[in-house]
Amino acid sequence: LVAALSTPPASMAGMNMFIESQPSPFQKAGFKVLGPPPAYSDSIGWEILGAESQILEINLKPSSYVSTDPGTMVHMSAGLKPDIHTAGGCGEACTRSCLAGESLLRVKYANNTQEDQLIGLTPNIPARIIPINLSQHNGGITIKSKAFLCAVDHTPKFSYRLAGGAAAACCGGQGLVLNTISGTGTVFLNATGTITMRVLEAGQEMLADGNSVVAFENTVNYDVRRVGGCLMCCCGGEGLFNTVLRGPGMVVLQSMPIEKMRAALAIRGGGGGGGGAP
Repeated sequence: LVAALSTPPASMAGMNMFIESQPSPFQKAGFKVLGPPPAYSDSIGWEILGAESQILEINLKPSSYVSTDPGTMVHMSAGLKPDIHTAGGCGEACTRSCLAGESLLRVKYANNTQEDQLIGLTPNIPARIIPINLSQHNGGITIKSKAFLCAVDHTPKFSYRLAGGAAAACCGGQGLVLNTISGTGTVFLNATGTITMRVLEAGQEMLADGNSVVAFENTVNYDVRRVGGCLMCCCGGEGLFNTVLRGPGMVVLQSMPIEKMRAALAIRGGGGGGGGAP
């Protein structure tokens, strides 16, 4: 059984999205689990439907808009006008695409009518949706490549920084360039599996699988550490390095990153065996 938190974490747009388990080592370490999405209300203007492969339903007021990754629209009202934009200019778009592995362009759905318009968005992979209020993270957050889904009524500022040393860039699971988002509105991220969150104290370290890291505050130090000896590196199934996250700040993790999912499907679907159609 789980119980809702009496005080929601600051990262979740004022919503009680993360819940604690009964007293356990997991809870005592400061972990929280992403809970059921909040019910719709006019004050937030959106709701998240579904359990695993979720859909974000947004009620756009007149003059409102949503900026989203391409290919995420499921349905929309006839009064919405879609358009393409670079989300920061051509230079930022090229940096985002060439170095950070993100989409070159964004799609903007604007409500230029005098009535409310509805749009449904879903991640491009079977994933859960995480709302984060950027105004409560003055230093911004760093997110995994392809984790961004959309932003409502504002275009967050994307900036990029090197992952650190050569080992962190090549083996940290986040790529050569880290994606940093800052702004004052709510952004929606997508992640797969069970989603957990932990707030690290100053100087507190946590080791994680690099692909499982969805986001962390920019106050968190990001590095890598060798997993162990030669035998562990070759046969432990964890690769050569683990990601090291050092507080202070929030860290969001996923239990089934798309890289792990692809590897599992490749093992089950590859090689040998006849009987199938050519």
